[in-house]
Amino acid sequence: MRVPQTQPFVPVILGGDIGTYSLAREFHEAYGAVSVAVPAASNGVLEHSVAIDVRPAGTMVDDDAVVAHLQEIARDLTAGGANPRPLLLCGSLDLQVMLLARRRADLEQWYTIPYVPLEKMEQAALKQNFYDLCAELGVPHPRTLAVDMAAHAAGDWQVPEELPFPLIGKPADSSAWVHAKFPGKQKVHTLDGPAELADLLERISGSGYREAFILQELVPGGDTNMRLCTFFSGGDGLVRFAAYGEVVVEEHAPLVLGNSAGIVTAVEPEVIAQGRRILDHLGWTGFAMFDAKLDPRDGIVKFFELNPRLGRNHYYLTAAGRNAARFYVREYLGGEYDAGARPGGEPDSGAWLSEGLAGAEGLEGIEVLRTQWLYTVLPLPLLRRHARGPVGSKALRLMTEKKVSNPLLYKAERHPRRLVYLALNALNQFRKFRQFPPRQA
Repeated sequence: MRVPQTQPFVPVILGGDIGTYSLAREFHEAYGAVSVAVPAASNGVLEHSVAIDVRPAGTMVDDDAVVAHLQEIARDLTAGGANPRPLLLCGSLDLQVMLLARRRADLEQWYTIPYVPLEKMEQAALKQNFYDLCAELGVPHPRTLAVDMAAHAAGDWQVPEELPFPLIGKPADSSAWVHAKFPGKQKVHTLDGPAELADLLERISGSGYREAFILQELVPGGDTNMRLCTFFSGGDGLVRFAAYGEVVVEEHAPLVLGNSAGIVTAVEPEVIAQGRRILDHLGWTGFAMFDAKLDPRDGIVKFFELNPRLGRNHYYLTAAGRNAARFYVREYLGGEYDAGARPGGEPDSGAWLSEGLAGAEGLEGIEVLRTQWLYTVLPLPLLRRHARGPVGSKALRLMTEKKVSNPLLYKAERHPRRLVYLALNALNQFRKFRQFPPRQA
């Protein structure tokens, strides 16, 4: 689907995953807009969509090539107009958002870029900085140690004694981690002892990765202990909106390990207030999403990381009635463009502040999403099979009440090849969960 010449603004989305498709769907649902998706290469989640014009960049790791491609797209989308229509440039992953922040000077001639400056992004999104910030502000987080990989490669770093194994190992800089290549590489590593840790660090050193590598105590519990919280802050640096989710089940195939496959919306005032404390301290603007986990040892939700963007599974906001695309348009393009939004789907803002929350400490002036809804990327029979515990019970009830949404199942999509893709994707989910079953504890 090509972008119509008469479309008043154009979203351009760097990426090629479900998050990319979800955001394009949201712009289409709200405004009838066709978005330009810019993946490294086209794929089934993007192709044959009524909401997407796919223009592959050929790479996501060559900054110069990606920027040149985005500049070419911008010239095409604004050609021939005395008053060029605005272009809103978004990224789907940390790698892409960090690229946009680094190369803002090369892109903002054409694009509106809805992200904080690079310095602020690194202050929060690099994990060692995030944990220092949590400690400073008194926000619960797991015990953490940062390995200086440059020192390790030079032989100047040794594994400390008495580390609290098992540990979780993960990169401090996920955008730099993309370039690291070594046998057994995973998004997150679980380490059972010193020998296993020493071997992993040697392989990481050999890959050329020189940013910090995070070692963190393993917080026990299964998928249903995982939590996420999405915020939107206005241009004044104050949080305006928050939404909280409890994970029903995660994906465990290596390439998508840790991605939420089912989410139930909920309200947790204390966690929302803690996230707000971090963002207000930073003077954050735009979207941010926190990953966290309920620690069964003390009943406290521990913060893991801040993503400087919408999460891959952010459609849970729109599923519950709060279209994420409208935040972007209202804040960054202006009310005249939001005036073209399709009617329905968003109650008056007063309906979003939960009863009993208006006077809650730390929540003053925030809209809190309180509609209970189930988001999933799985076929419902597969999700039912893996629904466990209190969160699973909520999911089963919402299925019964038909309060459930899958971002890929968009009624406006009618192309036969897309319908075939959706059927094959559903079958593939059964295969993946058979091969890589979720953890239960």
